[in-house]
Amino acid sequence: MISRNVAGQTKKSVVVAMHFIFWAAGNAIGPQVFLSWDAPRYFIAFSTHMGCYALLFIDLIILRWYLVRQNRKRDALAAAGVAEADPSNAVHGFEDLTDKANLRFRYMY
Repeated sequence: MISRNVAGQTKKSVVVAMHFIFWAAGNAIGPQVFLSWDAPRYFIAFSTHMGCYALLFIDLIILRWYLVRQNRKRDALAAAGVAEADPSNAVHGFEDLTDKANLRFRYMY
């Protein structure tokens, strides 16, 4: 999903690299919440992980709302006759434009 919602080669490379860095940091920090004095039930670790999953769920809902909103704005521009927003017009299809600069770009969700 990350590589499908970002356009432009440099921006895509940076986003994928940042995702990997945050994934690795999360995997390195995650085991630190399993404290030996909290064994064997690990309530603190369980609560921390559930809090992170709840934040992730909320983040995904907000992201979907934002992407749907952006697609609707671009569809409205295309319906209004703006040629740069018409997804069927692929005149500049191979230009290295970012998702913000390319009005033909549609987000996936």
